[in-house]
Amino acid sequence: MDNFADEFDLEPDGLQLSDKQKTEDLSEYGEPDDSLKSSSRFWLRIYAGFSIFGLFFVINHVFYFGLLGDLELENSYDYFLMAVFLSTSFLIYPGKMVRRKKIRFFHYLNIFYFLLTIAICLFLASKGLDILTKGWGAMAPQNMIVLSAILWCLILEGTRRSGGIAICIVAGLISAYPLVSESMPGLLQGAGFDLESTIAYHIMSPDSALGLPMTVVGSTLVGYIIFGVVLTSTGAGDFFLKLAMAMLGHTRGGVAKVAVIGSSFFGSLSGSAISNVVTTGSMTIPMMKKTGYPPHYAAAVEACASNGGTLAPPVMGAVAFVMASFLNLSYLTIAITAIVPSVFYYLGLLIQVDGHAANHNLKGLPKTKLPPFGQTLKEGWQYLFAIMLLVVLLFFRLETQAPFYVTIFLLIVSSLRKETRITKEKATEILRGIIAIMSQLVPLLCAVGMIIGALSMTGVAHAFPSEILRFAGDNIALLLILGALSSFILGMGMTPISVYIFLAVILAPALVESGLNALAVHFFLLYWGILSFITPPVCMAVYPAASIAGTSAMKSGLVAMRLGAVAFIIPFFFVLNPALIFQGTISEIIYSLITGLIGVSLLASALEGYLLGVGKIMDSSGNRDFIKIVTSYILRIVLFLGGFLIAMPEKATDLYGFIIAMIVIIAIYFSQNWFCKAE
Repeated sequence: MDNFADEFDLEPDGLQLSDKQKTEDLSEYGEPDDSLKSSSRFWLRIYAGFSIFGLFFVINHVFYFGLLGDLELENSYDYFLMAVFLSTSFLIYPGKMVRRKKIRFFHYLNIFYFLLTIAICLFLASKGLDILTKGWGAMAPQNMIVLSAILWCLILEGTRRSGGIAICIVAGLISAYPLVSESMPGLLQGAGFDLESTIAYHIMSPDSALGLPMTVVGSTLVGYIIFGVVLTSTGAGDFFLKLAMAMLGHTRGGVAKVAVIGSSFFGSLSGSAISNVVTTGSMTIPMMKKTGYPPHYAAAVEACASNGGTLAPPVMGAVAFVMASFLNLSYLTIAITAIVPSVFYYLGLLIQVDGHAANHNLKGLPKTKLPPFGQTLKEGWQYLFAIMLLVVLLFFRLETQAPFYVTIFLLIVSSLRKETRITKEKATEILRGIIAIMSQLVPLLCAVGMIIGALSMTGVAHAFPSEILRFAGDNIALLLILGALSSFILGMGMTPISVYIFLAVILAPALVESGLNALAVHFFLLYWGILSFITPPVCMAVYPAASIAGTSAMKSGLVAMRLGAVAFIIPFFFVLNPALIFQGTISEIIYSLITGLIGVSLLASALEGYLLGVGKIMDSSGNRDFIKIVTSYILRIVLFLGGFLIAMPEKATDLYGFIIAMIVIIAIYFSQNWFCKAE
């Protein structure tokens, strides 16, 4: 990123985050200490060596080398992952007392947690066969119960550090729910269990802490994390921003469009809106400000663009792999399904950015200041080729091994150029990046697994969907609104992957049982689960962007909500019309894509007040009178309605929408001429 900034002569103007802010904001929820200054050199070596061995163990498991015997049992493997990455979370996320007050007692306490986690998890891994064959997930010896209880507490503490206090409290309360479920009223009532049975189930059964989330991490996700970290560490960040600059930098409001396209690439790889904002926003936000975008608008654009990366193929962060496991589909199917919703999201964002530039006469950058397109491709072809190679390998259903092959290709090609060659410093950066992400995900997903386990063992997870269906009756609209609101509320303060897993267990069955397409339902819940990241008062993706821009987070959040408004509507379109996610006949898909693109374009135009090819819907001059203001807002509202009807999955509404849109376009044309003559 520094090279990119230097090449385009971007000065911080006091807007960049400090090193301390970057360190704290790079983690979506915890406060990583990437330098690990709180640990001695000895513990740093232990940490690094143990983590490298852990990655070797993962590769051995993914490629079926069979070098570790009984430790390759699924539960033993999961315990080993916890030994490596749950333990390191106590060093990477040492807590505020160690980071700020430097109290030595807490430093030693972190080391104690680190060693205790390793000891317990390795012991449980050695007992993997006994746990499976002797049914210890239901009834276990007393010593195993004690160790499991300690590990339960360690998981919650690791979750608190890496995920925040909110998800820790939620996971702690729900995981303890089987102890009181029998005495709960109505819908919340379930089968009751004693403390020992609950502990055994959470830690030793294959359906709780060792459940689906951990299975996905160990078998699939870790390879894509390695690929993403290597891709960015070898210079892909500079390349994608330069490529976007070469393609769009000269257009109207081009810098904001560069931010949208560049952040979509980054967000897809990282799956973290906040780290994406800090990484790309530190470059794009100052660029937008210099070309005339207000600080709050620049922050909102970056936050929306980064948040959409979770929905953008080919990588989609971590969520796609979990979704594929839930639905028993290939990852490639999930990635293809995500194309149209993602295109709609970014199309709406680009149209609004372009409309703002048109309304405020914001020009693009001179071509002399932009990188040549051909030269940019020549310098970074390997990054595009790596992504295409990944997609090709996915066609051959090599989901778990594909990212390792592509990573090897990247490392080989990068070694051919001095600028991208993997030095000792870069290798250390790559290792730290991989371990930091895994050390955040493992405790979080263990905690989410325990939430699922508690709801499953009590039977509440199975009763909840039927109760929702009974409440909504045959009203699909009410059912979807309940699902959307539940997803939005549960998404506050949780990572996308955590909220998706929770919603997939609790809400998805009810929506699917009502007759809706299962794949569309899961995407619907995912979309609504991440909208709180750009919606006040939570808007977690907006805060770092506003910090970089030097503006009010709430003001930026309100703009971000408008810029991302299309994302509030899109899920209803594809859940009611699965043809938008390629679930239908060819003619249905083509027709739905055309009407969807037109509808989304009109929706975005109405939101921003500028209709492409027609002009301003609202006069932005300073001498507007009351009639102009009222007229322009009426036109925008009616145009929004027309776009909504066109995008709806009914041909009758399409006809009405087109009629309304044509009337509004004609009205805009005549109102512009009338206003012009009146002046």
